[in-house]
Amino acid sequence: MVVEAPEPGKLSAILFTGIEAVSRQSWRDEALQQVVREEHASLVRELLPRHGGREVKRLEDGFLLEFEGGMSAVDFGLALQRELETHNGTVAAERRVVLRVGVHVGLVVHRDGDVFGEGVNLAARIEALARPGTLYVSESVARQVEGRLASPPVRLGRGEMKNIRLPVAVYRIDPREHRGRRPFLSRMRSLLSRTPTAN
Repeated sequence: MVVEAPEPGKLSAILFTGIEAVSRQSWRDEALQQVVREEHASLVRELLPRHGGREVKRLEDGFLLEFEGGMSAVDFGLALQRELETHNGTVAAERRVVLRVGVHVGLVVHRDGDVFGEGVNLAARIEALARPGTLYVSESVARQVEGRLASPPVRLGRGEMKNIRLPVAVYRIDPREHRGRRPFLSRMRSLLSRTPTAN
């Protein structure tokens, strides 16, 4: 009997997005659903090349994306949340949506343009746990971005996980600018403190 060798895995950052309508009632309109999904797709595809990501496949209410590392995936996720927030401010209330994002770095198997494996499954479960408007990541991602964000990832407690246990710890990353990009008021105070006073 010939036993096939397991397919070699590759370490990748897998990111899932999932959209929800702000108004549940408006989400019952199928034509409106399609408009919202297309707007989400446009935002994803506009930002993806800037962050070195790859579109693996489009899902019914989101995307499965792949990145080389956790930092680029988190960069993309935060940028996407910011763009969506801006977009929501320019459209009618019934077209506003909120986004869940989940990221995990793990071993995946590439086959026929798709990705498989525990790394993909965990990223999907993390995205499903994420509250709308947030970005949840696994511990492997949290380690990669440590010290590179304005505020550290927040480890979630049992209550926030709704008693769902995963084989990895889950963290929330707040949508703030990276360390080094100080808030506008902080920069202004710094400039004013350096301004020479008149004699």
